[in-house]
This record gives sequence, structure tokens and C-alpha cells, in this order.
Amino acid sequence: MKQIAIISPSVRDERVGHRVALYLKKYFEENSIAKVDLLDLKEFDFPLFNERLMYQKNPSEKLLDFSERVNKADGIIIVSSVYNYSFPASLKNAIDVLYPEWNRKVVALSSATMGIVEGLPTTFQLENILSQMKAIVSPVKFFAINIANEYTEDGDAVNKEKTDKKLKPMVDEFMFLVDKLSN
Repeated sequence: MKQIAIISPSVRDERVGHRVALYLKKYFEENSIAKVDLLDLKEFDFPLFNERLMYQKNPSEKLLDFSERVNKADGIIIVSSVYNYSFPASLKNAIDVLYPEWNRKVVALSSATMGIVEGLPTTFQLENILSQMKAIVSPVKFFAINIANEYTEDGDAVNKEKTDKKLKPMVDEFMFLVDKLSN
């Protein structure tokens, strides 16, 4: 069974976007699609990096653990909160500290917003950055909207059937790429 990682980047105290990462984890596990490693950036509590991991003289244990878990994953799903039509600085920080780890890594993108407008600009920006780092970004995205009302704190979808149906195309394309392109 393939190993994927889901990155949940919001580090706010009252974050809501993490609910969508929990929902994706449950979806993969309930449907026996892949083993899931949830990389919660709030738990890593990274400082602002001033250098890529490969050039750091004394990287932290948390950073080495994060890098190892990204390396070990056959594919990565990033569930990005939408901040001012973009993504959180914590995510940019976590992406930029790595470099060779993204090379040919299959990545799927999801946005999570409290509003009713999909986070398309957020995923476009992430796709551009990751493509420049030579990641293989899946063309099919998952857009979660109105997340405070559509997902519980435990990551359950209020309307599971509708949400699962909306998520399935992204998962199918992502897993196709993972199966074809991962080692």
C-alpha cells in the first residue's frame, strides 16, 4: 500500500482549515486507499527559516523529521487555508526549507476557506511554486468552502456523501499519478 502525507499548514490557535486535512485523512483510511501520515505544521512549530535544510549546519530534530517524512511519502497532499487569496506563511516556510525533497514528488492541492468562493488563486500560486521546484502537481484540485459549517472539529463532513463525491476526482487523479510515478 502506498504511503502519502497530508500537510496541514495553518498554525493559528482557532484554525478551521485543519478540519479538511482530518477529513482527507479519514477518507483515505476509510476507503483503504493509502497509508496516511498527517504533517501538522502547528505541531512542528518551525521558526522562520533563513536557509534551506541542505545548507543548515545544525538543523533541528523537527526539521529533520519533517524532511524524512516528506521523503518517505509516495505523494503529498497540501490542504492550504486561504489567507488573503493566498496561502499561509507557515506553508511557504515549510516548502522553501526543502528543495531536493520536492523533486519529482507527486503533489495534490486542496484549498480550505471559510468563505463561499473556492481558493483557486491559492492553488495556482502553490502549483507555480512547486512546479518550479520540480514537483509533479496533479491537475485536479479539491476546493473546500464554508468549512466552519461543512466540517466538524473532528474532520467529519456534514454532508459526507456530497463531500466524498466532490473529493473523489482529485483522489483518483492523485493516486493514478502516485501509482505511475512513485518508486
